[in-house]
Amino acid sequence: MAEIVSRKILASGHFLSLERLSWRDSQGQEGIWEVARRNNGIAAVLIIAWLQPSDRLILVRQYRPPAEGEVIEFPAGILDKGESVDQGALRELLEETGYHGQIRRVTSAAYNTPGLSSDRTHLAIVEVDEKDPRNQCPTPRPEAGEEIRVIPIARADLMQFFTSETSRGAFFDSKVAAYLTALT
Repeated sequence: MAEIVSRKILASGHFLSLERLSWRDSQGQEGIWEVARRNNGIAAVLIIAWLQPSDRLILVRQYRPPAEGEVIEFPAGILDKGESVDQGALRELLEETGYHGQIRRVTSAAYNTPGLSSDRTHLAIVEVDEKDPRNQCPTPRPEAGEEIRVIPIARADLMQFFTSETSRGAFFDSKVAAYLTALT
């Protein structure tokens, strides 16, 4: 069985640390791996929200400095200290889209890019009732520095949207690309 032999913090910032791991594989060979790690073991939540009864998926477009451009993604965010996944999902949905929803299902945390980082994300499936008066004129409440545009897309238009946005040079989060591809 592979195991970590030692760790060395190379750099540490407000949210992330860069570590060098020494590890040994099951045959006894040693290797070095660099990993980005969220400080304090914070997990995140990703929200797949469907507007009902229109059956539209809620996506967001926002500027992401590491991508050096806008990325189309699911609403998502880091859980606050002491916050449950359900609470964090509904808070992030409201902040990023202005919509109020109901949790239908939440998954255990899964790794986003295990070859690069320790980042883990829970998946929350949320239903948004368009008939709810709070959802008639949703007003996002982004945090300082966030520029988010809400994109509601009808289920029937998802692949056409993905294809046309990609051909125009739009960036997609890989989780959105995988989800949209799996739906077709």
